[in-house]
Amino acid sequence: MYSGLIQDWPKRVCFGPGSLARLPEVMDGLGAKRALVVCGQSVAGGPMLVKVRQALGDRLAGVFDGVPAHTPFESVEAATARVKALGADAVISVGGGSAIDCGKGVALLFATGGVFAPYVIDFGTTGMTRAPMPAPGLVHIAVPTTAGSASDVMPTAAIRDAKAGKKMLFWDARMVPDATILDPEMAVYAGPFLSAATGMTAMARAIECLYSADRHPISTGLALHSARLLRTALPRSIADPGDLAARADCQMAALMSGTASINAMVSVVHAIGHIVGGKFGLQHGVSHAILLAPAMRRMLPAIGADQYYALEAMGEAPTGLDADTAGQRAADRLQAMVDTLPLPRRLRDLGMKEEEIPAIATATMKDYMMAHVPRPTPQSAVESLLREAF
Repeated sequence: MYSGLIQDWPKRVCFGPGSLARLPEVMDGLGAKRALVVCGQSVAGGPMLVKVRQALGDRLAGVFDGVPAHTPFESVEAATARVKALGADAVISVGGGSAIDCGKGVALLFATGGVFAPYVIDFGTTGMTRAPMPAPGLVHIAVPTTAGSASDVMPTAAIRDAKAGKKMLFWDARMVPDATILDPEMAVYAGPFLSAATGMTAMARAIECLYSADRHPISTGLALHSARLLRTALPRSIADPGDLAARADCQMAALMSGTASINAMVSVVHAIGHIVGGKFGLQHGVSHAILLAPAMRRMLPAIGADQYYALEAMGEAPTGLDADTAGQRAADRLQAMVDTLPLPRRLRDLGMKEEEIPAIATATMKDYMMAHVPRPTPQSAVESLLREAF
């Protein structure tokens, strides 16, 4: 029997080619008048920001383009100060997960008067206990330019403490942006590496939802169709960056995998990704792509006959196969797709040293996502997974 609570869901989602032009309409619906655009240099230096400026017109209060990868908290503090100085009542985050997480961080600091610490998840010390976020008092609209993070529809955020070499993790329903604009015309500028890495972030969420200890029919349905879409649309979007249908499918797949994962949770691949990403400054999808197939081989047998669904999502009918063979074939087909992507193949390619594996496994065991593995997974099993992927 299934039991649980479905409580995290997207808010307003405006999607389709040209939907960016509806930004003023969305702002009106949320009661916002003037917005600060928050983005990184790749958005600010090209046609994406031009399109946002055109869409906003006199609604644009200013632009903060100082968001680098992994959302360092200094950038969040600077963007918050800019919002206050301009008297803006909305922040529009344009970019990938780093920009959107910056927008979430701005909403948090705006609400708390500049305080981060009580809202950080320290799973190894206090579990999921953290202070509830106050009402933001600031509208947040997300405009994703990649199809991976799903931060635009999720209540989580990761903000990097560069000095400590780790990411501060947050989770609060009030962090979900008030609206998101999914315009595939804004996604066509992502290059092959970025498209592949962000797409594999979404794929890892979808697959890990399938074998989550807390899976249920709604999360499984969302995750399965997300994986189906990504299996074909992600390679297409890399081969032909202007394929709007492929870009739109990737955007929808990211949204579905994000909604599935926040209600069923992910586990070991993401837990390792938190540690490795913080240590080496990586796009999440890079480590996910390396670890996902080995993790599938270990975790899928825990879900029994549902392994047939996983193989079907990977494009093969499971005719005549037992469930465990179907699961292994699903992992093989996933790996074959990953092998076509312009991404590193092994953990050693990321700068990791073999002697670091025990420490990374130890840190992984303290990550809150390890609570959702579908079968007993001691530290030795995490080390084994890391060594296979090394």
